[in-house]
Parts: sequence; structure tokens; C-alpha cells
Amino acid sequence: MLAIRPKDTQLRDTQQTVSLEKDGVEIELHGCAVSRRGVFGYWALVVCTAGLAYVASVWYPGMYARLAMRPTQLAQASYIRVQQGDKQLALERVTASPSDGSFESGFGESKERVECNFTNKTELRAFSFRHHCFVFCPTFNAFFAVSQWKDAAWTRGTATQVSGLSNNVVAQRMRVFGKCNIDIQEKSYLQLLWEEALNPLYVFQVASIAIWCVEEYYYYSAAIFVISLASIGSTLVSTKHTARRVRAMANYVCAVRVLRSNVWSDMESSELVPGDVVDLAEPGLDVVPCDMMLLEGNCIVDESMLTGESVPESKVSVVSGDHVLESIDVAAHTFDPAVSRYIVFAGTRIIRARKARSSYPGFSSNSAQPFRATAMVLRTGFCTTKGTLVRSILFPHATKFRFYRDAMRFVWCLAGIACIGFIVNTINLHRLGVSPGEMAIKALDLITVAVPPALPASMSIGMVFAARRLRKAGIFCISPSRINVASKVAVVVFDKTGTLTEEGMDVLGVQTVSQTLGEFGELQTEPWGLENTSTMQYPGEDAKVGGRGLSVDVALATCHSLSIVDGTLVGDPLEIKMVEFSGWSIDERNTTSDPHETPTITACPPQSSHQDIRVIVRCFEFAPELRRSSVVTSDLNGRQLAAYVKGAPEVIRDLCHPESVPKNYDTVLNTHTQGGYRVISLAGRMLDMDAAQLLNRKSIERDLVFLGFLVFENRLKPATASVLCELRDARIRTIMCTGDNPLTAVSVAQECSLIAPGTTVFVSHLKRPALCSSDGNMFVPLTSVEWKESTGQSIELDPVTLIPKSTDPHNACKTELNRPYCLAITGAAFAYLERHAQGTPAWKHMLMRAAVFARMSPEQKAALVDHLQQLGYISGFCGDGANDCAALKTADIGVSLSEAEASVAAPFTSRVSDISCVVQLVREGRCSIATSIACFKYLGIYSIIQFTTCCILYSYDVNLTNGQFLFVDLFAVLPITVCLDRFEPFSRLVPRRPTASLASKRVIASLIGHTVLTAGFQLAVFAMSASQSWYHAPEPATPGDPDSTPEKGDLNTILFVFSAFQYVFMGVVFAIGPPYRQRAIRNYAFVLVTVSLLAFELGVLLGPLPGLRSLFGLVKVQVGWRFVVFGMAVANFVMCYFGERVVFPLVAAPAAKMCRLARLVFTGRLSEIARRNSTKGLIDAVDTDTELSGARIKPSLWTYLGHRPGRKEYKILAHMHGLSI
Repeated sequence: MLAIRPKDTQLRDTQQTVSLEKDGVEIELHGCAVSRRGVFGYWALVVCTAGLAYVASVWYPGMYARLAMRPTQLAQASYIRVQQGDKQLALERVTASPSDGSFESGFGESKERVECNFTNKTELRAFSFRHHCFVFCPTFNAFFAVSQWKDAAWTRGTATQVSGLSNNVVAQRMRVFGKCNIDIQEKSYLQLLWEEALNPLYVFQVASIAIWCVEEYYYYSAAIFVISLASIGSTLVSTKHTARRVRAMANYVCAVRVLRSNVWSDMESSELVPGDVVDLAEPGLDVVPCDMMLLEGNCIVDESMLTGESVPESKVSVVSGDHVLESIDVAAHTFDPAVSRYIVFAGTRIIRARKARSSYPGFSSNSAQPFRATAMVLRTGFCTTKGTLVRSILFPHATKFRFYRDAMRFVWCLAGIACIGFIVNTINLHRLGVSPGEMAIKALDLITVAVPPALPASMSIGMVFAARRLRKAGIFCISPSRINVASKVAVVVFDKTGTLTEEGMDVLGVQTVSQTLGEFGELQTEPWGLENTSTMQYPGEDAKVGGRGLSVDVALATCHSLSIVDGTLVGDPLEIKMVEFSGWSIDERNTTSDPHETPTITACPPQSSHQDIRVIVRCFEFAPELRRSSVVTSDLNGRQLAAYVKGAPEVIRDLCHPESVPKNYDTVLNTHTQGGYRVISLAGRMLDMDAAQLLNRKSIERDLVFLGFLVFENRLKPATASVLCELRDARIRTIMCTGDNPLTAVSVAQECSLIAPGTTVFVSHLKRPALCSSDGNMFVPLTSVEWKESTGQSIELDPVTLIPKSTDPHNACKTELNRPYCLAITGAAFAYLERHAQGTPAWKHMLMRAAVFARMSPEQKAALVDHLQQLGYISGFCGDGANDCAALKTADIGVSLSEAEASVAAPFTSRVSDISCVVQLVREGRCSIATSIACFKYLGIYSIIQFTTCCILYSYDVNLTNGQFLFVDLFAVLPITVCLDRFEPFSRLVPRRPTASLASKRVIASLIGHTVLTAGFQLAVFAMSASQSWYHAPEPATPGDPDSTPEKGDLNTILFVFSAFQYVFMGVVFAIGPPYRQRAIRNYAFVLVTVSLLAFELGVLLGPLPGLRSLFGLVKVQVGWRFVVFGMAVANFVMCYFGERVVFPLVAAPAAKMCRLARLVFTGRLSEIARRNSTKGLIDAVDTDTELSGARIKPSLWTYLGHRPGRKEYKILAHMHGLSI
């Protein structure tokens, strides 16, 4: 059976659109068949172009498909072309396997299920893309991912039959799903070498080496070849090592015991298929090999390797009537919390599996049936939760960062300059009478000069050093390109518990209700005295149901889901602290004579009699959607049944008798939460012994008697406050996103200075939603959210404008209104506004003002990050555990404080357990981006300097010698480039973020300015030297043969020596330190290289060293002129240094405005604006809908010229609302 979801899948005969929700991408599938004529034409083109066509098809994968393939229907396709937009991602081969058995299957949602029977088909057609397996269904003429498969019986609520799967069904499912193993095929060194060698960078280097060899630059060619070979080898080793690590983490096979055809047999876990029944109590089964649903028994598992949570989880078997199988979405990345309690996930470790008699249909009908602990396989291989995490590592989301886009544009600009030089010098060489072969070689050589092969590689050198420094600091990176992205982080969202605060909590005390006053008594910090039971009686449905007989200490000792393994309590650390505080001891014992019966948890008070022992009869575990948990207890005789409930105070209050709730409930609760404490409410009720077994959870958790508050204190981590202050000083916005109480979260945020001192906080309160309005008023949904001041002052926010206003007509609160304020939003209000007010000004204002998001689910955390990104923020998220996994992957910079397997989906993982790693990462990111831009500018100017030198020399048909090229590229430029990349980050963060665009005004002004200065000084030195009486211009050694012109001469010597000084001095110019990097004097390698090169070049210029002159092919120049050359080099350096630090930044903005003005004049828009009355025309041209107090902003012409159309929305909103950015 198949499910077609119109919003996800659009079907055609030859193509299909599929949404991969787990990967967050949408792809197009195009059916293709091999065209013999096309294949012949393609290979003929490859032969004719000497392999260049093949290289081009590797760079542009769609080229081969368009030449050698023809479109065809999906049903007959032998290949599937996978596209995302206009970009081809892959060309996958369709495989066909026999389908001799019935494959009763379902795809998609159970409500729209159509049976698809393969019995009458002779083959099963399938293909794989990024470890997603797609199967063709003839019924719908479409491919479906096997992760959507759901047995038809499951939709009717029936698990695998008691006899297990038959061999025919197993064989059919094995053909579809493959081995139950996350097996990543490693590429051989030969494959990796071939792929790396076809990288455009190395192809360009091969072409350059070929040209240099023709020109007899053998030493230089050999040196570049060795460097390239070393680079490729290093990349291959690193790639292979990473692949092996991921494969070792993902691959797992163990022995399992499986029920098939009513026979238990031992086999490898790789042979499992969905629907198999597995014995979890098998001694050798320590780690779960796939996602399974528990059918019989119960178990305790350690999911820390997946979730990062060090809390063992209890798993229970499905119960008849729970409708788990019907509602389960097997295609989802994770299951709903209500379903997860029945699921054991792949990669988790089994702590204990306990056998029991199941109540699931077909497994417990026979009372003589032996006790078992079994589970049914739901998902295998890459379809499991672990498989999805591994796939996210193998295929991470592409980072849209303008630095990398501008880098390629910069390379193309240099290529354009090279083409211009190619044309000009070809004409000049033709004028000189140079032979066509020599002319072609020299012109092509000029391209290798203008586009240095090391330019693209320099972009990654800085990131390599940054990643190494991060590794030393305990921060590991799986995506080095994200280091540069960290430089532009403008907002960081933090989880609270375990991130800003310590992982564990301590019980501060219990505050019970005074029965005489009807109010809270004093906070009891010791368990003594808690045994006093409630004597109050409240009306209920039954006179027997009341508060008499309830006890707070029993609630503390029994209201939990803890288990005992090897004599140790395992479970939620919060519940362990609660039980320890009560002073009671927890044990397991059989309450029946049946030795096979599952032991029950009992609680025994200290120094008490046998009749005081309490037995936990039934346990309803904590449900996130209900925000509470409960138990049913009795004495050893099965009498005195009582229910105890604990949970969020606002939830428990609504479940209690109003008479049992103290008068000062809100006052005491606010006092605790505003003090930063976590508060859990305790309540209970006595149960009718006859009706107890018939009650379900909803019936038990009602008509409760309030017992008191359990108060926990959660201490801040030592580094939290100082790190948040440093981020705030750097104008990086910080937000708390937690599942805790909003007032508790606000208190912690104020304590750690996430909310600045003196800031008023308004907390959201969702009233009864007003979904629509008869008059169509769009502001009606906004009025359903009230914004009240957190300390109870008579001030609130207007729900539409979010402007403070007084609620007391006698008190204007003028002082309060003038103070800065922020918002604390609950998950309920966030979800409501997201649904009904998203995109409105109030919604955007709320996102800009909010500092705390409380009671947020994992999905809401990821949604928050996504909404911040839509405002233009480069966002970061720092958290731990699986509940943060979605947000970690959504954020531009995700930092996990957990070493669990789930955390590896985050770009960064820190072994440092506090948030200081965020500051370290941002500092390294800013240093890395500043270094990358400095290296780009240096190598760009280096290519301009050498390009200018070669162009001047080419005008006389001469060039630099082999030794000169070798010295410049290997012994001058390369060491300086590497040393520039070794700058360490500055010691503190500054408010201004570095530019990440090579097309920014300052970068372009710097490049143009230095190009003019360096080229101008070279031309000046050339002109001045040519005017000297001792100067001899290059002439052919053989008259009439321009190819015989010797390279040695005055022109070659002067230009080489002068340009050599330029290379070193420009390295000093671009060695900019603060505010993003340490001062150059602290980079000892750079200082040593620079001083050594300057001393060596001065020795070559001024010293009597004929050996060096002979090595570089230099001639002796007049002594006085040598000082002139050095003086010109120093003057060039001074002007470039002063320009880089003072002049170019100042003229960048005015120059950009003048360029835009010239463009307006050239296109005629300026006169059009003038005709339309300048003010109005300028407003239209600015194209802004910004309004302040109802008045439009009217910019002047000069302001308009400086307007940036692509300015990020959050900056505009911050300016509108007077917020810092």
C-alpha cells in the first residue's frame, strides 16, 4: 500500500518531485535511458578534446546525462537523474531484482493507503541516493523511499504474528531493505586520488606545470609538482582517516535470536528485516542493532550515545488498545515522546531486559506461555534514527556564505585580467615578430601568473590552523568551513539546564500546606516532619475519595519511575535526588507467589514497621505533552490505594480541588521561581479500592489534593556569567531557550546577566485564543497574548505594538516606561503566534525583543532558530542532549556540549562542559575570516605585481628566469602566506564584526588602491631606469630573431629586485593584527621570515655577491641606483601601509557612492528621479516600507547613494525599535 501526499510528491510520466524531510531537501527524479548514439558522441568528444570533455563532465555532472542519456518514463528508466533545482546531484543506476513473493507494503500516511501488490510482477525496480533507497510502485508510476514502508497489518494495529515471519516474506523484504547494517563503503586510495586529481585546482596546476616545462622552468615545475603531490597525499590520508572513523562508529553487527516460522534461531543482526521478532533477553545482545518496538517484557536502556542524556530510560511493552502501531510514523526522524517509551533505538545499550507476560494480542493468550522479552523490528540500516544521524554527517547541509561565493568571483576577475593581458601581449609579441609557438607559450604563461595556483588553497590554510587550535582547546569540528561562518554570528541561543547551569540539581526543601491556616508553611530543608498526613477532606465523586491518608513523604518516596539495577537506583537524576531527600529506601520484591512475576518497586521509610511499606502498583511516566507523572501506591496487602502526582505547578493546580490550593499559592511560587529555583508541585488522592483497576490515567489524575512544593536549586556554571557578558559587550545577542518555567528561566537569565541589569521583563500569558474576527481585524490573534511584568508591577505591553503601558490609571509609571525592556515567551504563546501572527510587525518585534523562551519543545527550539535566520541573523545554538539535536543542525553554528553520537550532527562538539567554547569559537572564526581575506588580498596583489613585471618584460620579449620564479614563489610568497595564516586570535571580542565579503567597499578599495600603487611604482622605476645613461634595453642576440633576446639584463635585474621587495613589504602591509588577530610582533614565525627575506634581498641588491647574481641571472647595476631602487621600494611600502590603515578605509564609502552615482547617470535613472521630484523619487528608489511614527524616512541624494538594498532585516528592525545589534 502506498501513500501519496500532494504537498510532497508531484508525479509525471518522466519525472517526480520528492521531499526528503529527514534531510530537509527537495529533489527531482528524472527517468533516463542510455542513448547509444549519445554515448558514442560523448566518447568521440572526449577523444577529440584529449580528455578535456571528460574533465568537464566531472566538474559539471549534468553534461554527461544531457549528452549520453535520453528522457524516458520512470517505469522504463535504467538510470535516475537526481536534481535539486537546476543542479544535478547524482546519476543513479536502477537495479532490478526478482519479486517472486508477495510484498504487501504501505508507503506514507495510514489514512491514505492503497495496496500495492508485487506478486504478479517479475521484477522489483529500485535505486539508492545518498543511502536513501527508492522502490518503484507500478500502481502510482512513482518511486517511494523505503523509509516510508509500513506493513499493512501494522495499520490495523497488529504486530508480527506469534509464529514470526515466513522465509518467503523475509527474502522479499531483504531484497527491498537490504542488510540491517549501517555499512559505509570506503573508497580506495586510487578512487580518492582520481577524484582529487580532477579537482579544478590541480587540473589548473597540471596545465601550468606543462606550460612551465615547455619554457624550461624545470626546477620550479618540479617544486610545484612535489608540493601538489604532498597536498594531495595529505588530503587522501585525512579523508581516509575520517571515513574509517565514521564507518567504525556506524557499523555494528552482533548475534541475535530471532523468531521465524515459529522457530527460534541464532543469526547475525545484519540478517534482520522489518517485522522480525527478536529476543532482547539474549545474553549476548548488549547494543541494539536497529529500531524496535517492545512487545513483551520491559527493559532499561542507556541512550546517552544517541541523546547525550546520561539518564537511563525505561522502556515498556505495548498494551492492547494503545493504538501505537496505527499512529506511528515510521518515516519520521524521531518518534513522538508518547511512542518513544515503547521503542528501543539502534545504537542504545541495554542495561537490563526483564521478561514478562505480554498483554499484546497474540502473545499472551496462553497463560502457560513462557515469559519473554521480545521486540519487533521497525526500521533497519539507514532508515533508523542512528542511520539518519550518520547520513547527516556524510552529507551535511551546504553553507551559504558569501565569502566562498566572492572568492570564486575574485578568481574569475583575476582570470579576466589575465585574458586582457593575454590579448594585449599577444598583439605586442606579434608586433615584435615572435614566432607563433613562442607567442602562445608566453601568453598562456601570463595566465598562470595572473591566477596563481595557490590562491584557492590559501582560503583553507587559515581554517586548518584555526581547527588545530580549536582541537587543542577541546573543540572538535566536522565542518571546517563553518569556522569562517562563526565570524559573523550575531545571535547565540543557549539551552539552560546543563548548558548555562549545572547538569544536576539539589533539593532545597519542601514547602507544605498548613492545614490550620490554609496557607504555605515554612520551607522544610530536612525530611523530618514530612510524615504528617493531610487530615482535610474535600468533596469528590465518592465520599471515600479525599485527602485523609495522604502524606508528603510518601509522595517523595513513590512518585517516580526509578528502577534498581545491581542494587543501584537508575533513572532521572531529579527523581533520585527527590528519593534521597525523603530518606526512604527503595527496593524490588515479589508481591506474589509466582517466581516469574515481575518484581515491583517498594518504598520503605526509615525505622518503621512492616505495614508502613508502600508498593508502587502502577506508574504513569512523565509525558512532555502533559508535563506531569503519577503513580498508584498501596500497602503490602494491596489496600490503602492512593495516587500521587507531580509536575509543573500551573498544570497540577488545575487538577486540584480549589479548596486544597493555598491562598498564597501564586505569591510563594513567584518567590521561588524569581529566585531561580525549579519548582515541582505535589498532589494526591485516595482511591476506591474496587474501582482502582478500572481507572485510566485521566481518571486518576483529577480531583487531587494539593500537598506542597518540591523546590530544587540549579546552580550556574562558573563561566556562564562572564561569557555572556563578553558576548553582550561584543554586541552578540544572547537568548535562553529552555523547557523550564518562564519565571525560573527569567531569574536565571538575570542572575547570569543574559538579561542586563535594570531591564524590565514582560512574560507572555496566552488567553483563550481568538482565532478569527467578524470584522476581519488582523490584530485579533495578537490580543490573545497578554504581556505582564514579571515582578507583578502594574505595567504591561500593548499586544499589538508591544509598547509598555500602565495598568494603573493613578500611576503613569513614567520611570518604568523609559527603562529598557525585553520579553519572556512561553512555548504555548510562541506556537500560537507562529501559527496566527507569523510575518506581522508584532511577530518580528517579538523575535527582536525576546530574551527568554520557556517551556519550549525540541521542535520549537529548531523553529526559533529558523525564524531568527529568516530575519537575516547568522545564528548559533549551544546545547546538550538529543532535545537540542534539531536546533544544533538548524543553526549556522551548532555547538554541542555532549560527546554523544547524536551530537556529531552538530558542526562543533566541545569537551569543555561550559559555554566558554562559544567565545573561543567566535574568536577563532573572526581570526580565520580576517586571515583568509588578508591572504586573498596578499596573493591577489602578488599576482598583480608579477603580472605587471611580466607584462613590462614581455614588451621586450624577455621574462623572469627559472631561479627568479623559484625564489619568488617558493622562498618568498609561500612562506609569507603560510605565516600570515598562523596569526592567533585577539584576546577579546570587539563589537564590530569583520567583513566576510571580498566584494565589500573596503576590500575593493584596498585591492584597487594597492594595484595602482604597486603597478605605478613598478612603471615609475622602469621609466626612471630607462632614462639613465647606463641603462641598456634588451635586444636580440641574433638580429632579426626576437626569440634570441637574452633574459639577463638591466631591465630584468631592476624589476626583479624591486618586485622582490614589494612581495615582502606587502606581506607586512596585510599583517594586520587587532581587533581580530594578535599583533604581528607576536607572530614570531612571520617576523623571522620577513626579516630574513629583507636581509637576503638587501644582500642581493647591495652586497658584492656575484654568486647570487649568477644564480638569479642578474647583472651588476650602478651602486647609486641600487639605493634609488631600495628607496622607491620603501616609499611604496610607506604609501601602501598608510593607505591600508588610513586612506583606503576612509575613501571606500565615498568612492562607492560616486560609482553608484556614475551608474545612475549612465543608466539614466538619475534624471528620471529628478523629473519625479527628488524626495518622492528617492523614497521609491530606496524601496523601503520602514515607517517611524507614521512618517516616511526621506533620505538625501548622498544618503540614498549609500543605501544598501541587501541590508539584513534584523538590522532594520533593530534601528526601528531602538535596539542594539
